[in-house]
Amino acid sequence: TRRGLVQRLGAVRVTRFLRADELCHPEPPCDLVVRRGNLRVSELLDDGREVTRAVLQAGAVCRVRDDGSSEHGDGPDSPLYSLGHTVLMALGETEIWILPAGALDAE
Repeated sequence: TRRGLVQRLGAVRVTRFLRADELCHPEPPCDLVVRRGNLRVSELLDDGREVTRAVLQAGAVCRVRDDGSSEHGDGPDSPLYSLGHTVLMALGETEIWILPAGALDAE
């Protein structure tokens, strides 16, 4: 419904298609938009356990930063994940847009 935004982001986005159970490790810092499907966000704990932190559905947005980031998430609309201990996994066929960090901040 926001065609102007889609066109503006078209110049800077990288579209990634994921198969079921495929892992994704985008290069931080970046912003992600789940365009189609579902993406599981799991954290790997130091004691070896894996904890699911979120299941992102189509339309969800999140910010990915490296471990050295001092930024914090600014609410449920833009959760912040550090990829040093986080795994993103497609739950079925999934399409994501990988955007430069801050590309969605003005929106």
